[in-house]
Parts: sequence; structure tokens; C-alpha cells
Amino acid sequence: MNPPPVDARRSMEVLSGLLREPTAPYFEHRMRSALRRALESAGIQCRIDPSGNLVAHYRRGRAKPVAFTAHMDHPGFEVLSVQGRKARGRWLGQVPVFDLKGLRLALWPKAGERFGTAVVLKGDGRKPGTKTAEILLRVPSGTRPGFFGYADLAPFALKGTLIHSKELDDAAGCAAIAACLLRLAAGRAHADALAVFTRAEEGGFKGAFAAVENGTVPGRRPVIVLECSKAIAGVAQGAGPVIRVGDKASVFDADLAAACVEAAQGLQRSRKGFLFQRKLMDGGACEATVFCLAGYRALCIALPLGNYHNNGAHGVACETIDKRDFLGAVELLCAFAAGGLDPAGARKRLKGRLWRRFLPSQRRRLMKSR
Repeated sequence: MNPPPVDARRSMEVLSGLLREPTAPYFEHRMRSALRRALESAGIQCRIDPSGNLVAHYRRGRAKPVAFTAHMDHPGFEVLSVQGRKARGRWLGQVPVFDLKGLRLALWPKAGERFGTAVVLKGDGRKPGTKTAEILLRVPSGTRPGFFGYADLAPFALKGTLIHSKELDDAAGCAAIAACLLRLAAGRAHADALAVFTRAEEGGFKGAFAAVENGTVPGRRPVIVLECSKAIAGVAQGAGPVIRVGDKASVFDADLAAACVEAAQGLQRSRKGFLFQRKLMDGGACEATVFCLAGYRALCIALPLGNYHNNGAHGVACETIDKRDFLGAVELLCAFAAGGLDPAGARKRLKGRLWRRFLPSQRRRLMKSR
């Protein structure tokens, strides 16, 4: 079945809406609520698993099952204790390379509107061998333990084809999945797509590990992880979403990669101007490694990311992705869901194409010349 055409305007609305939500590891509740509202408004069933991951399921007709995942958090901080206008905080997620001292941080309570701005007085967050580090903050009066936040940057701006935000890793992955499910629902497409929006990825894949232990994703489903991954040499922003075949920790499922390439090539034939890339991006680790090591067929679709984790050329900066890559990822997910993925069949077809090149005459020559 042909995938439903992507609604670019609606997809961008989903993305811009999510980018306005605050998030940090273990503080994903607002992002989760926004996703749930958008999906349930289209009649898509949602639930929360025992570890707080959001699970959505679109199912209509008979279709090959697939699972999509993306994480709802981004590096940030939490307030641990407060004395007057000073607070002790902990940085959550991968530590930035820029100096935190003097950095302005958006400050949020667990419920309600933004509380104000915190400023880092001491602590650069770079304790060797750890991903969390304490910092001393100047905070507004009334700040309480349990408040959280992130670098005080613009939530959304579109400059040419580049999207700029305080955090695209991985709100953009969540938005791509949500936009796909909404498009499937609007088109009443035959598909069986399970989506899992995970927590605390930046602290070491905590939500993905929990999803495996909870059995949140049935083992028969191929798992496609949506991730914003640091743009590296050979990976261009604007050249399409990346079929990422591995990260710095592992190589993903080869048969699933072949199936994804087949689906992407099919889109190129039917959608004028559709672009994609196939790369090994070893600039970081991805939740696909967790699922592969747990026995799933898993792969990553990556959006090339600029200013990874807000590390700009001259200090803190908005992350960037290309609008065309984002919309291309939505198209690709719709194709995976509506057209189905066939890893075993893709392996068989690839083997057949390669084996046909080995002619009987070449086999005989090898034997005679040994």
C-alpha cells in the first residue's frame, strides 16, 4: 500500500508545539502530556507503561507490525536544595563542553508556568567519569527543590530551511513519530504502528531499558528509533534523513537496514525530490543499541543535528536540524508503517542480486587457477 502523503503544515505544527514544552531527564511530563493530547485528539490509543514511557498504538486493517521510538528528554538540570536566593542543583544528561559558569537557565516548576531564570554561579559540570554534576545557582525567590530547567534559549525559529531550538534532540524525533501517526489516522491507512516515547535517555537509556524489561514492545516488531544525531563528516544537513546502520557502541540489524533502504528507494521512485542517506554515524550512542542487544531487530533513522547538546562554535547555542530532513523522516515512517518492512525478504533479495554476479564461468576459473 502506498503511504499517505505527508501534511507538511501539520507536521511542522506538531514539532513547533512540542519544542515549546520544557523537558529534562526525569522531567518529561509536559512533553508526554502534549504528545498524548495530540494523539488522542485523533483517536489514537495511548497509555503510560510502568516506567512512565508513553505508548501509542495506531492499528487499522491488516498490516505488518512496526515499532517507533524516540526519547522525550534533553540535557538539563534539577534543583536539589534552596537557601534564600542560592540553590544547589544537579546537571542531568551528557555534560556540555562549554563552561556553565554564568549560564542562564530557564527555570520551571513541576506544574504551572515558567518560574523565571536561574544563573550558574559555580560548577562547570565536568566531573571526570560521571554524567551528573552538582552546580551552585542564583535563583528567584520562591524557588523550591524539584524545580528543573535547561539552557535559556529560543524554543523555535525557522531560518531558511534550518530549524533552531533550545532542544531538537529528541523532540524532533518525537514529533516525527507523532506526525506520522496523525497522518496515518487522517488517511485511514492500513497500518500497525506502535510508538514508544521514552524517558531519561540522556542519562543512559533508562527509559529504553525499562521498556525492554516491561515488555512494552513485543519482540516480533522491528524497532525504528528516531534520533537527532550529531552531523559528522560525510553526513549533510538537508540531504535527507539518515538510515543509520550503527553508532559508536554497535552495528544495528543488517537485514532491517536493507528493508529500510528498499522502502526509501521506493519513496524516491514515487515522490519526486525525496532524499535519504545511509551512513554509519559513530559520533554517539543510540537507543537502537539497547534494543539490538535485547534481541530485537532495531535500526535508527537519524536527523543530522547541528550544535549537538547546545554546543555551538562559541559556547551555548540552539540546536539545528533541516526542515527537509524532518519532513523526509515523517515520509519515511509513513512508508514503513503503511508499506511494511520485510527484513527477511530484503536479505533474500539482496543475496539474490549479489549471487547473480558470481557466474559459473568465474567459479570454474577459480577452481582451475587455484
